[in-house]
Amino acid sequence: MNATQTIAAVATASGRGAIGIVRLSGDRARDIATRIVKQLPPPRYAALRHFYREDKDTIDRGLIIYFPGPASYTGEDMVEFHTHGGPAVIRELMQTLYAAGAVPARPGEFTERAFLNGKLDLLQAEAVADLISVSTQRGLRSANLAITGHFSNTINSIAAQLKNIRAELEATIDFGDEASVNVEVDHLINPLLSVTADVSLLLERAHKGARLARGVRVVLVGPPNVGKSTLLNALSGQERAIVSDVPGTTRDVLSTEIDIGGVLITLLDTAGLRVAREEIEREGIRRALKEVQAADLILWLYEATEAFPNIRDFLPEEEALPDTIIYVRTKIDALGELPDSRVVQGCQEISLAARHAKGLDLLRDAIAHAMAIEDEGDCPLLARERHLQALATAHKMLSFTSPADFVNDPAESAERLRIAHDALRELTGEFTTEDLLGEIFSKFCIGK
Repeated sequence: MNATQTIAAVATASGRGAIGIVRLSGDRARDIATRIVKQLPPPRYAALRHFYREDKDTIDRGLIIYFPGPASYTGEDMVEFHTHGGPAVIRELMQTLYAAGAVPARPGEFTERAFLNGKLDLLQAEAVADLISVSTQRGLRSANLAITGHFSNTINSIAAQLKNIRAELEATIDFGDEASVNVEVDHLINPLLSVTADVSLLLERAHKGARLARGVRVVLVGPPNVGKSTLLNALSGQERAIVSDVPGTTRDVLSTEIDIGGVLITLLDTAGLRVAREEIEREGIRRALKEVQAADLILWLYEATEAFPNIRDFLPEEEALPDTIIYVRTKIDALGELPDSRVVQGCQEISLAARHAKGLDLLRDAIAHAMAIEDEGDCPLLARERHLQALATAHKMLSFTSPADFVNDPAESAERLRIAHDALRELTGEFTTEDLLGEIFSKFCIGK
């Protein structure tokens, strides 16, 4: 990254809108902005100005705000132009900024500069992207906590404790005599166990957060005409799927999104599983089986008048069984039964009548429990794969088979503690590489 360049980008979504926001950041931001508006307002005050092209013609009339560094988002001099949101206006303003010496910002470059200038750590920077992308209230709470440094503080606290254990262990190795090393190291076992437990808890929260971040894919599966489309419509609260008494109506995969426990659930309705009668139905079944393999959770539907199903009767021999299945016994209204949740043959089963919206809460609760996404009041870290890997590495390095393993080979133990410490520091960006930063910020939107 060339931090000496002054970057510019549109910060609002593409297309027409009432307002468009253009951001400018870098050493020349003040000078470039002054060429366009003639006179900047006092710092952090919004002022109405005409925006001029190089040929002195007016581009627009709007608000401008000047944020001198380091008291700005990026830590550099920053300017925001608030224009009318028409594409022509924004295009003219951007071309004028480039002509005046600004360069196009890369995706995430404003936030990357904020990180490099110490305004945010890496977890906080990623939470900025999360705040833009989350679609549930629980996700919003987690992103806001991360931006305020809640998770960073937790990790920094654990890392500081681990650093103290490392320092004492390494000092003992360097300065203790061989006979006394094991005795001196022994008192570090309890602090190490405490740190390991903290990392384990954080890893558990991160796994929950990964589901919260990416959502959960729930696939409705079963033979034709068991009520998959009816259930999809009932859970989503809208007529997304065509419902018919004619078996085999659903040919393609149909999806919709719902919120359960503050987690985004993608529901997928699939073709009924049976011996296909023609090519289009065969393709629908092939797609259904493909979704079964990619699912986080399967809802296997069967009619209340039928026996508990053997799903091996419906899947090809080579097809692996899904890991997590909830059996849904449908159309119980035909038997005059009430909704019920019970365990059958070691499996969770929900009896419901989707057409009359009876038993849906039981199913929602079962999905939340099966996916460990119950909203218990906690706000897990909206974990990315790199977070899970770093925490898993730290946990593995800290998990000694027995206290004796830690005590008997202090040099090896010290190396394991170093690896664990580096993994934790990598989470916040204290220990990182340029390649990792490039990968993280390239996934941000331009202008953020």
